[in-house]
Amino acid sequence: MVMSRVDIQRTAFISPLHASDDKDNTSATKTSLEDKMASWEASEEEIKAASLGGVVPGRADAFDLGLYVLFVPMVAALLGFFFFPMIIGNIDTSEFGPPPTI
Repeated sequence: MVMSRVDIQRTAFISPLHASDDKDNTSATKTSLEDKMASWEASEEEIKAASLGGVVPGRADAFDLGLYVLFVPMVAALLGFFFFPMIIGNIDTSEFGPPPTI
């Protein structure tokens, strides 16, 4: 079947979304779309199966909580390590004497 230019233009501008203007049909379509989108969501079991032991971004586990607690002592130790060469000149070490030699 050969279509004329007018037939092609007419079919190009007909949208399947505007086939009917019924409000009930639109709400039913919206509801079915929401149901379809809800079925796309993964369950907890699927998330744990697809990830490495359930490690999911946005959730804090025991390792993350440990890092939150130890962040301040780790940064303090790092700063002490870097600033120790500047502080050692102010520490009085004369009472200890020279190091032992064999």
